[in-house]
Amino acid sequence: MSPARPAPEVRDHETLRLIGRGAYGEVWMARSVTGVLRAVKVVWREDYDHADSFEREFEAIKRYEPISRRHPGLVPILQVGRSDAQGFYYYVMELADDLEKGRDIDADTYKPHTLGLEMRRSKQLKADRCLAIGSNVAEGLQHLHDNKLIHRDVKPSNLIFIDGHCRLADIGLVALLGQRSFVGTEGFVAPEGPGSPASDIFSLGMVLYEASTGKDRLDFPDIPSCSDSGDKLDSWQRLHRIICTACAPKAKDRYTSAREMALDMRGQPLPSSRKAMWQWAAAAVITLSLAVGFGMWIAQRNSAMNVVSVQKSTPMLTIKTTPAGAHVYAGEDDLGITPLMLNPEEGVPIIYQLRLPGHKHQEIEHTASRSKPAEYDLTLEVTRLPQQGEKWVNSLGMVFKPAPGGHITVQPVEIKHFKRFLEATGRSFEGRVVRAGTGKDTAYYVVAPVGDSEAFRFWLTDRDREAGLLSQEHHYEVEPFYYVDTPAAGAEDMPDDREGEPTGTSGAEGADWQAFHMRVERQTYGSVTLRSTPEKVRVFQHEEFLGYTPLELPRVRSGLVEYELREEGFSDVVLEGEVRPGEQLELFSDMQTRQAVTFGRAWEANGLGMRFVPLTDTTMIAATETRRRDYMEYVRSASNIRRPGNLDSEGKGNTQPVVSVDREEARAFCAWLTERERNAGLIDPKDVYRLPTDDEWSRAVGLPLERGTKPSERDGRIRGIYPWGFDWPPPPNVENLADANGARKANLESFIPGYEDRFPFLGPVGAFQPNDRGIIALGGNASEWVDTDFDSAKPNDTKSTLGTVRGGNWRTSNPDELLSSRRTPVPSDTKRPTIGFRVVLERRK
Repeated sequence: MSPARPAPEVRDHETLRLIGRGAYGEVWMARSVTGVLRAVKVVWREDYDHADSFEREFEAIKRYEPISRRHPGLVPILQVGRSDAQGFYYYVMELADDLEKGRDIDADTYKPHTLGLEMRRSKQLKADRCLAIGSNVAEGLQHLHDNKLIHRDVKPSNLIFIDGHCRLADIGLVALLGQRSFVGTEGFVAPEGPGSPASDIFSLGMVLYEASTGKDRLDFPDIPSCSDSGDKLDSWQRLHRIICTACAPKAKDRYTSAREMALDMRGQPLPSSRKAMWQWAAAAVITLSLAVGFGMWIAQRNSAMNVVSVQKSTPMLTIKTTPAGAHVYAGEDDLGITPLMLNPEEGVPIIYQLRLPGHKHQEIEHTASRSKPAEYDLTLEVTRLPQQGEKWVNSLGMVFKPAPGGHITVQPVEIKHFKRFLEATGRSFEGRVVRAGTGKDTAYYVVAPVGDSEAFRFWLTDRDREAGLLSQEHHYEVEPFYYVDTPAAGAEDMPDDREGEPTGTSGAEGADWQAFHMRVERQTYGSVTLRSTPEKVRVFQHEEFLGYTPLELPRVRSGLVEYELREEGFSDVVLEGEVRPGEQLELFSDMQTRQAVTFGRAWEANGLGMRFVPLTDTTMIAATETRRRDYMEYVRSASNIRRPGNLDSEGKGNTQPVVSVDREEARAFCAWLTERERNAGLIDPKDVYRLPTDDEWSRAVGLPLERGTKPSERDGRIRGIYPWGFDWPPPPNVENLADANGARKANLESFIPGYEDRFPFLGPVGAFQPNDRGIIALGGNASEWVDTDFDSAKPNDTKSTLGTVRGGNWRTSNPDELLSSRRTPVPSDTKRPTIGFRVVLERRK
């Protein structure tokens, strides 16, 4: 799941709540100025790797808008617009029926009636209903195709019901006919890929297969027997003949048009040139059904009579493929190539993986039995996408080898490949070329600024997606290559004593120049289940409300995730975990009743869920920087409070430190929090929230008593002590600082060689280990305001007042700037994306 965004602002509509999310946008329920409930699809620019792809989709939806209102098989689009300021375009549609109540829609409990949800509820739909649904959708597809458009992602969740009639939705993937960018959902995409009317017909056939059989689309062409008779049996036979035709592996064997498919579903005459084929197919399906039924009867009879006799020489498992020659693996063991006869250990379930270059991998799960020999005969699907464990070549001829998490180029990027990018984009070049190897093995690697290598990966991602070599969930990443430029020996791995230094050995090179590999990675997904005691606790991700516990999130992007649980009378809880591909992550919280502060011992959560630890007998300091979600509570309390600026590359991050606030704004937050907590009875009337003083911050970071009376006199006088200890460079992942990852993704001018943390920009406030006092991130992530002026201000000259900022941040790489004793003088009205604050709670006499 992509990080949540605030509710979009849509002209003439009030956005009420999120009701759906896909890989390329969100669907919001909204109320128009006339009070009518609508669905609004919002497509965000940041979900696309490159602006050109986003603009192509917007052009397609503009073309589709008038077409959508001319056919009952399509969801009509009522309005199209965009907000470049917020970074999205949108289109307003008719709202689908409620799954349970039809057009009697309650905004708070609404659940859209999609074919996917109906299939989940009913498991298997009757043949007549499938024929009615399919014919209407097929006519809608024909209307698209007649207007030179294709859909590219026909699947159950994209078929919705309005006034009881099924219509084709999720028009965000509509494209011009022939546009070959690889999108769609696995199993619904035709073997040749999307981009043609035949591929849309294939997808609709797979939808009807799942709906009518209750089986997974990957089980096709396994069609279960039918127990119906009479007209119902006729409908069943006709439906599955239609499915087999629509899902033929070769496009030429499918219906010539979606209209022809619709005619067949309605039982109407087909063009004469096709009649013989359909009659033959019908006879074949009926014969196949009778043969399967007869074979099952024979097998059951023989089993009952116990007359099966198998010679020991007969293999227990035979695997065949079309084409032949696929390698069969069990784990890492290569068992041979197809056709292959095996005698595995009896009674042990084994997963076999079939791999053939240029074809999609397939798996078989089988338990061997001597009494029941098995034979599999599989047709392997052709694919140009990277396959696990196999070498792969992209559109530029760059060779990739398998690597953890994907594929990586065998060699760093060569100038001959980089020149193709420069010529295609007209981009100017600054860099150098490094020679490696000798003779036939000579290669010339490009060394370029980080910004140029990033631009190259975006260009290459778009190019290979359009060529059908990458799907929308594949993308390139840049991986720096460290080298020594020694002409006699060629480019070799950097020796240990220089490992981790920036690339480039010439003094004329820029600090951010690098040689680099290209890595191909694929976005993977898992699922998340959130539970709590008590139940019915609100779940948020960043600032978006997701629902109430227990809550299941079926499609979440793999990687680190965090969710917030909030409920009146309980302390807020942040649940964190890592979603692994194809696995379910379960998160649980036993909610704790909020307790008032007791000075002298840790306070686990105030009214905003902020944790405090003792600093002295009368002061408590926040264990983390103030989060954006804390500050946004303050922003929402009054209309005249300025929202903070961008927090990271995407301008979001609910549990990241709030930044881009000046010292007076931080003080105002403390005053607001004091009043709020007093009113809630969590602190005494004498207790006050405020910024820490310079002395208190030094105590928190563990400095000994310093000489001098002002920050300007104490600045940097204690050397060799850092917030994490005495070592330079810092130990890995100890603070969020300027590392190589940040240099690549945030275009930092400098970074700490060899240092790595998990965050190129700001990270969550609790992501690092606390110090001995239980205080986190005093040395990195965000620098922090303290409540002490750097030096004495001139009388009546408030404009020259210099505030004091302590600690490093995600952009800091200089050892002197990371000393625990370092103070940075900053005008008190400064707002920077690197400066935030933490608060102190004081009990005054």
